[in-house]
Amino acid sequence: MTLEVPAKAEEALRSKMKEIARQNCDGVIRDFVECSKETGIAVMWSCREHLKLMNACVSKYTTDEVLEGIKKQWIDAGRPSRIDWRPNVPKI
Repeated sequence: MTLEVPAKAEEALRSKMKEIARQNCDGVIRDFVECSKETGIAVMWSCREHLKLMNACVSKYTTDEVLEGIKKQWIDAGRPSRIDWRPNVPKI
């Protein structure tokens, strides 16, 4: 079941979801960035494994199911407008 929230709230919650993905996947993102800095234009060939690992990690934290869980937590928390509100998304 898809929870309905205002468009602006959904946009903000989606941003929080992406922020959580970046934090939880920091190591593999850094590995890909370092590889791309070292290889330059050949990044797509030389860093393919790093890219696959980064995409696999980020995709685990940016699913519709994760977003729905974040929406539910936001609604259950009374729809807080504080910018520092953070949902609890377990490390996968």
